[in-house]
Amino acid sequence: MCGIAGWVTFTGAPKDQMQQVGERLATELLHRGPDGYGIEIFGEMQGNALLVHRRLSILGLGVAGSQPMLSNDGRYAISFNGEIYNYLELAAEYGLSNLSGTDTEILLQLWQLQGVSVVAQLDGFFAIAIWDNLEKTLTLVRDRTGVKPIYYSLNGQGFWFCSEEFALLKAMELVGEKTAVNMDSLQAHFSRGDSDSRDLYEGIKTLGAGECLVWSELAGLEINAWHSGEYICLDDEAWVQRLGLKEAPSTYSDLLRAQLKWSMNRRLRSDVPLGFAVSGGLDSAALVGLARELLGKEAHLHVFSVISPGSEADESEYQKQVVAAVGGIWHTVDVADLDAHDLERYISATHRIPVAWNNIAHFALCEKVQEAGVKVLFNGQGADELFGGYPHYYKAAFCSEMVSLWPHRKKWPIDFFSAGKQWFKYWLGIFKGQKYIDCADVLMRADYYGPRLNQLLRYEDRNGMACGLESRNPFADNCLMADAWLNAWADDTNRLEGSLSSKLVNGYSKGYLRKAVEGLVPETVLWRVDKKGFTVPAGAKTLSALFHWEKWILSSRLDGVSERGQRQKALARARKIAQSNEIYAQKTITHHQLTPKEDALLAQLFRWAAVGCFLEILHPNSPQS
Repeated sequence: MCGIAGWVTFTGAPKDQMQQVGERLATELLHRGPDGYGIEIFGEMQGNALLVHRRLSILGLGVAGSQPMLSNDGRYAISFNGEIYNYLELAAEYGLSNLSGTDTEILLQLWQLQGVSVVAQLDGFFAIAIWDNLEKTLTLVRDRTGVKPIYYSLNGQGFWFCSEEFALLKAMELVGEKTAVNMDSLQAHFSRGDSDSRDLYEGIKTLGAGECLVWSELAGLEINAWHSGEYICLDDEAWVQRLGLKEAPSTYSDLLRAQLKWSMNRRLRSDVPLGFAVSGGLDSAALVGLARELLGKEAHLHVFSVISPGSEADESEYQKQVVAAVGGIWHTVDVADLDAHDLERYISATHRIPVAWNNIAHFALCEKVQEAGVKVLFNGQGADELFGGYPHYYKAAFCSEMVSLWPHRKKWPIDFFSAGKQWFKYWLGIFKGQKYIDCADVLMRADYYGPRLNQLLRYEDRNGMACGLESRNPFADNCLMADAWLNAWADDTNRLEGSLSSKLVNGYSKGYLRKAVEGLVPETVLWRVDKKGFTVPAGAKTLSALFHWEKWILSSRLDGVSERGQRQKALARARKIAQSNEIYAQKTITHHQLTPKEDALLAQLFRWAAVGCFLEILHPNSPQS
């Protein structure tokens, strides 16, 4: 988990100028790789290509693992950000040496053998930059789910790329290339809070998830998707071989447990301390339970949690039970301690606009991880998408199997009046000859490769990188995804393709995941049905911060995308509510304690404040903003 950047010129540039640009990129990306950096300039008389790497050392801590890394024949140079979890298996399969002890060296050797086609074999999250010094070609590749970012720009000075937009525009300014804030993105954030999925700056684009970009002076720019979202289903014999089992598991739950251990084992490879984010729910508890079983009782497990004592969203009791079960060292962040200045700190550190208060709370958690000397943090993202954890999955299953699932309705965290309306629409659609989508494959692919999971993984990665941390997500394993989607067992004897109800065991969502981790997770956590996700309450300091943020909310910088009078009225309404409502006097509150109108009002004020703060802190002299 590092920072990468580069510049390919059209006409060449003085090497001292390229060195200056490289130094600026390395400085701006310091937080992504505090363990060192490397700059490589290609060209004889003048430089025509620059690669920069900022290193966060996780595997192969010695100097042999430094980047940019050159191939033995000198043809290829790589700057790599990410983790390849199956690099040892690939090295053994192809008989490759690994003098550096890093996955980067294995990837570079495979690229020499296979070129860009090698990425289809990689299990992990990655952003890859390869310079071909013979063909004078730059190739950029991004992972399947788009966790590791790549931003690029094609302008009069050449082709640029970088792990972060802000670092890229600062480097381009050194050669006279300036850009402006994308006002359409700000407008989208005001209305829907989705600027995270849009390009923040004019002329700087985002390489999409699962895409490959190739630039050469002769052919120009070409972008293609290398990942189609299709997976190969493995039969029992293949799974036995892959997982190293003596025989095929008798039930799907047994197979899933073996798969999870296999995925977890790969991700436990590290030369630095590991930590685990525990929310109090099933997914994070399953990971720390698996880690304890695999690492043994002697391993020191650092567990990190966001807490909110006294609020209805507080998960402290469940978190304590998980920590006690694994004998971990518990570190906590109390949301009541977060205040107005945390918004400014977040934007200064991440160079992005927070989508919600959750982002800031998670950033504070990452800071706690960094303080503890931990460099790798495990998260449970992806389980809801794989095992049917979201309410819309329940509604779809309810539509098709209402009679069988109705007795279990109390186990589902959904409004059954809403589910009943969905059921009515389902049968009305059938009567009209319309096809109703209730296939797990369709729903889960939309969530996994759509904005829902991507946004969660992206802000996790961004917050972690701002604190020099690597995030790992064992549920985002390629083979695990294939089997969870396509090989679900409804009755432990027959496989069904895309059967949503197969994810529900005795009415419990994520039923097979629960059965697979029995004995690893406290019973009270294993079968709980009241988990609300990562719901972070707002502290009293946060509410008062709205008025501290008045200068951001009413900033003239926002007049071009938001009416000032509207912002003034909203702030006045919030102040009136705060003065008259006793809820606001509590230490912490959640959106569950607010009326829908109050919740929407606070969310809107937060978005205005975030954008105003972003413009004032990062672009104080930008007239375009």
